[in-house]
Amino acid sequence: MAGTASGALSAAGRTLVAGIGAGTLQKEAHTLKEGEQSVAVLREKLKDLEKELEGALRPRMRQCNEDATGSRQRCEDLREAITRLGEARAKAAEEVGGLSKRQLAEIRQLLRSPPEAVKRILAACWLLLHCQRFKDKPISAVRFDEKTDWPRCQRMLVDEGFIASVLSFDSKQLEEVPNVPACVAQNLGFSPPGVAPKARPSLRRSATVPVKPPLDLASVLRASEPCAPLLRWVQELINEHNERMKLSAELTDATAAKAQAESKEADAEADLAEAEALLARLREALATQEAMLEKLEAEKGAAEKALQDIRRLDSLGTPGKSVQSPKASPKAKEMPKEKVPVPIELEVSGTLAVVEQKLAQCGVPFRRADAQVLEGDPRQALILPRIADILKEHRGKLKLLLEGHQAEGEEPGTDIERSLAVYQWLVEVAGCAPGLLRLKGCGSTAGLGQLVVPVPIQELVFRSGPKAAEMDNFPSGLYFAKDSIELLPETTELLPPLGKAFSEENYVVRLEGHVDKDENPDLAGQRAVRVRDLLIELGVPRTKMRPQSCKALHPLSRTKNAVNRRVELHIL
Repeated sequence: MAGTASGALSAAGRTLVAGIGAGTLQKEAHTLKEGEQSVAVLREKLKDLEKELEGALRPRMRQCNEDATGSRQRCEDLREAITRLGEARAKAAEEVGGLSKRQLAEIRQLLRSPPEAVKRILAACWLLLHCQRFKDKPISAVRFDEKTDWPRCQRMLVDEGFIASVLSFDSKQLEEVPNVPACVAQNLGFSPPGVAPKARPSLRRSATVPVKPPLDLASVLRASEPCAPLLRWVQELINEHNERMKLSAELTDATAAKAQAESKEADAEADLAEAEALLARLREALATQEAMLEKLEAEKGAAEKALQDIRRLDSLGTPGKSVQSPKASPKAKEMPKEKVPVPIELEVSGTLAVVEQKLAQCGVPFRRADAQVLEGDPRQALILPRIADILKEHRGKLKLLLEGHQAEGEEPGTDIERSLAVYQWLVEVAGCAPGLLRLKGCGSTAGLGQLVVPVPIQELVFRSGPKAAEMDNFPSGLYFAKDSIELLPETTELLPPLGKAFSEENYVVRLEGHVDKDENPDLAGQRAVRVRDLLIELGVPRTKMRPQSCKALHPLSRTKNAVNRRVELHIL
């Protein structure tokens, strides 16, 4: 009996090894090899992306940060320099204010028959203090007429408010009449290079009289010592004006350079954020593949151990006989490579209660009739970065609807302007992907006042499923061929599970059609309609789907156009 049982067990062992056991080991070896290849590919992609981050994207981000910081500092330095310009002129004006009544009387006594130096400096003062007379007039009209203007100049000096007008004179008004300081500088002989007027007007009535030599301090002191402070005030005023014009032009250029540098900085930050999000997805996929590989290796080890145990039992039951190795089985060698189907899993995103709680505390406040962000509002400075952090934490798996609100009596359209302002900050400053944000104006009906509220978008998404090779490292979805309204072949397999979801759940969705930046924008709406028609063929009621075109306004990726050619399903 014992021999019979042993023989039966040995025969069963040989059958298992030659048949089911051999096939199982072969399949497990094949699956294990595919898993090892997949892990190797992911590791290589991870290595390449880390190399790109360290070698290109992060250095570019640092350089853009340095350029933007330098541009901002340059603008601040120029503004500070412009602010300090009036110091020398103010000091000279104080000297004029320090003239005593006796000194003023001495100047007034010279008015009937003034020395040439005194006449020139007083005429210059009159032109500057009355510069608004020459606003919008050509430089040829800027002149001091001795017959008509000298009596006015005499009255100016006799007027008790003369010193006060010098002390309170605003040098910025010369920017509106640049021909006046240019004319005065030319006639007094201290016009700097590049500022001289095109014409050469004279303080004299006759145009045939040659231009007089430069007026210096020594000649003024010889003619009338009390006039020296007036000369210094005129000189400092002209110098301040010329320097202000020069620095203002530099500030205009620097401001344009700052805007360009900040735009490049925002682009670099967005590219870096996208690459880091992709890196996180790769690491997550690699961890999953490595865990599966470890499990496969354990299963293979268990199968090999079982095979060895059967061999030992067989050798004990029938000595001298050996079991044919699975490697020698011609059937095993001829096994075709099996394509493992990718399971299709559908889920609804944006339903986490903890996310809704966080976002409920992130309403962005605005002042009445205002739609600008970060203009002196410390509350916005705290809340906007929180919203950006929440988006980045979910690595592209969360989308937000920015609902703009306004109070009663505010200008229509203020609600959507506020949503747009928050959107622009999140995209241009924080580097969030435009594809993760949508805008909506809610008016004043909700009674929330001057606020923008971020609300999570509930979306039907594919947790897993077939996808084209070019979509690697991006989630499965309804993607399209370039310049076409036809779904990619891999994408069509996702439609039946979608139809089943509609039949099981009472979904009403908005079908958002998108194109990449190089495609015809009209394709976006056509793609949404195409998906609707395909789902109608699967039995989904037309009333449950509302196609909408988003053109190229919400790209998911800045570097990979293929993922932007898509249709999204947002639950209403």
